[in-house]
Amino acid sequence: MARRNRGVAAWLGLFLVLLAGGADSPTPASNDKKALAPLQTYVGEWRGVGQIKRGSSQGAWTEESEWAWHFEKGRGELLGQLVGDKYYSQLQLQAGEKPGSFVLLATPVAQDNGDAKPAPEKFTGTVVDSVLVVETKEPIVDRPARISLRLVAGGDRMVVLYEKRLGETYSRLAEVGSTRKGSSFAQNVVGGPECVVTGGLGTIMVEHKGRKYFVCCGGCRDLFIDDPDAVLEEYHQRKVAERAEKNK
Repeated sequence: MARRNRGVAAWLGLFLVLLAGGADSPTPASNDKKALAPLQTYVGEWRGVGQIKRGSSQGAWTEESEWAWHFEKGRGELLGQLVGDKYYSQLQLQAGEKPGSFVLLATPVAQDNGDAKPAPEKFTGTVVDSVLVVETKEPIVDRPARISLRLVAGGDRMVVLYEKRLGETYSRLAEVGSTRKGSSFAQNVVGGPECVVTGGLGTIMVEHKGRKYFVCCGGCRDLFIDDPDAVLEEYHQRKVAERAEKNK
């Protein structure tokens, strides 16, 4: 009996150690924010023009999009809502299983035939030379099989390239060039107040206990309003860790 009690005590001790060690462990949402930080500058409102053939208005279209952080069920993602795009109505950009990898869930534009909302098409990939390149393992004829997103002009321009699969190679389907609303090519998106949720550029002011803070988008604002104390505690811990890293 004594040996059994010692065994139970040992397992209980191990459980308490693991529990204590996990108290300060990063949450899944925190890990998602860290993994998606390189793409933080997507956040914002955009107005663009899509072209099947560069320099030609034949088959061209105009569209608007808005990228924001989205937090749900303890996870975080970058959510793009597209209005007028030829192929997709929503893009969900998530952290992949491996470091530096990403998953893009692209919801096709619904057809006017009364069908249910289309299932998202799944793309996976990485950032190559500052360009996010994602591909699907199940390409559909005359549908995007590879999507590339890149920012130019100091972050004021977003270029999205849609390509279809032709055997072992890819061929251009269309390209969308968008300009960040309220900005010009001469402006830079860096600098200014910091978003207390993601560390990006804060553009929306929020208040808590008489103090003013900034967040970068509606998703971060909603998260802050839901639990400001938790957001600020994580923010302060992040700043402490940054200062410690600088002082090494």
